[in-house]
Amino acid sequence: MTDAKKYSIVVFVLLTALAIIACAMVFPAAAVAEDTATGDYMVNSGSTLTLYSNDPNSVPEPLFEVPGTYYVTLTSSTPSAGYYSVTYNGANYYVSAADFQSRVTLHDTEKYGAVPAENKYFTLDAATVFPQGSFSTFTYSNGSMNSSDPVNASDITQVYGIFTVQNASYYRVHIYKISYGVTIDTDLYIAASSAAAPYSSYTAASITANPYEQVKAEIDKQLAENQNPPGNEEGSASTTDPENPDNNLERIILSVIIAILCVAVVLLIFRPGKKKKA
Repeated sequence: MTDAKKYSIVVFVLLTALAIIACAMVFPAAAVAEDTATGDYMVNSGSTLTLYSNDPNSVPEPLFEVPGTYYVTLTSSTPSAGYYSVTYNGANYYVSAADFQSRVTLHDTEKYGAVPAENKYFTLDAATVFPQGSFSTFTYSNGSMNSSDPVNASDITQVYGIFTVQNASYYRVHIYKISYGVTIDTDLYIAASSAAAPYSSYTAASITANPYEQVKAEIDKQLAENQNPPGNEEGSASTTDPENPDNNLERIILSVIIAILCVAVVLLIFRPGKKKKA
């Protein structure tokens, strides 16, 4: 092999390596996988997020659903056995990794500030939902509800949320009572149809949007007005180009790389001054 041919191969390899490095610099995100960021996540509007028990000694069991536009706080950046750890209204739960990846959105703290504590959770007052009377209770097992002992309204100390099973809604509640000297301190379900109106018709999916969404909408509106104040007509010199400038830069870099490679290949094949053999 002649020195000229060796030189041509070396130059071509170097240019190809340069192109690969440049592309890697332009598109670094495709090659780097990041852990899920911890923090507050909003359940997407129109969705619900099922919370599971996080007892390490048992298989996670679905408990109730977080309505859309309310928040859970992710406490583990990587899932374990298919579940992420979260907190909701002061308690620890698991959420399915598949649900978490498709049904929630990380809250933009830089844009909106921290979510006010009173706006994170959908809360229900036990005395309002179940004001008086006796109620049948249920336990959940393997996708169905099973009858349990009845309780009085005064025995219901907390309402956690709503759970839908076989197209029927149930409130998950905490029961505390002393019966014949025996203390009963447990969580059970009560059919939503037994609750006072309008709670008797609630489902997790029917809960109205979090009032905090209006606050965020006002912030969005104010930011939009600051970027495009009144009188700044579309198409004027001061109007921001809607196309992302980073994308333009990437196109320019790639175009230059391709052009250099094309020229290099042409020069290597048809070198000026190349002499024909006699």
